[in-house]
Amino acid sequence: MAGICFLLGVASVLYFLGIWRIAGLSSKFPLIWLLTGGGFFLAGSCIYFEIEIPVWLSVLTGIFVGGFLLLLVFTEYFIISAMHQKEVKNLNYIVVLGAQVNGKIPSKSLQYRIDRAEKYLRENEKTKAVLSGGKGEDEEISEAQCMAKELDKKGIVSGRLLLEAKSRNTEQNIAFTIPIIQQDSEKDLKELKIGIVTNGFHVYRGSKIAQKKMQCRVYGIPAKNSRFLQANYLLREFFGVVKDRIEGNL
Repeated sequence: MAGICFLLGVASVLYFLGIWRIAGLSSKFPLIWLLTGGGFFLAGSCIYFEIEIPVWLSVLTGIFVGGFLLLLVFTEYFIISAMHQKEVKNLNYIVVLGAQVNGKIPSKSLQYRIDRAEKYLRENEKTKAVLSGGKGEDEEISEAQCMAKELDKKGIVSGRLLLEAKSRNTEQNIAFTIPIIQQDSEKDLKELKIGIVTNGFHVYRGSKIAQKKMQCRVYGIPAKNSRFLQANYLLREFFGVVKDRIEGNL
């Protein structure tokens, strides 16, 4: 058992280093893999050196870990299921959720969302897109402006693009998009069919927030995401879902 713990510890640390090498540490979340590796090394050391742990501490640890894993599996089932939903044609609007912009250049995650939005807009000529995302401290332009610029390069006419350039998170993406759609559409919001374009791991949370706030028919439109970073994204999204559940956003 000690050997398994040490092996899992090494794997966690190597995964952290891989994330650092590929994506950098603009987000501090990948440090959780380093901490997880440390936890495995500690557990392996306790087993290997036969360090006695108080029964009460073992019981509490077991309850905490078991409960956490049950909640994790339950939540990930919905997150992963949403990644594979079928596309719905001829939506009234799609909302493209913003992601990191490196200066004026879209990050890989944002580029995947832009590419997916382009594909949908080409295949559904009556659909309009709301590009949603504000400007972060290390971004030279807003995420909405970056998406508009890239879609313009791809030949999507500007008349089909509506910009929301103030939001800083998923909840604001949706909340600030609502008045833009209401002003643009002749229909009541509840009569519309709206798609949420984001990376696959983010579709569940983005769609659920939209359903609660918009009170209309909402459909997920999954974009690609990095396979190597998938485990990190899925774990991060788990905490995002739990946080939004607690805050009442879902």
